[in-house]
Amino acid sequence: MGKRIEEKHREMLVGDPEYAEAFADMEEEFTLARELIKARIRSGLTQKQLAEKMGTTQSSVARLESGSSLPSLRSLKRYACATGSKMRIYFES
Repeated sequence: MGKRIEEKHREMLVGDPEYAEAFADMEEEFTLARELIKARIRSGLTQKQLAEKMGTTQSSVARLESGSSLPSLRSLKRYACATGSKMRIYFES
């Protein structure tokens, strides 16, 4: 996020309870999106290159990285394989 966007986001988290609740409800999606993007960057691939390795389209990779929906385990496995990453799923208490 750009600096202005980050500042606005922090202001809204403090000043808008509905925004803060909606953001908290999507924490897992945002965390997953960040991890996917970090894996792609570590691998040195663009979205288009990653899509080619996964056998999908760049727009599909963009959707995975947007955090707007939860991908299937199959998609996550293909993403991990294409980025040379190891996928781990765990539960915390």
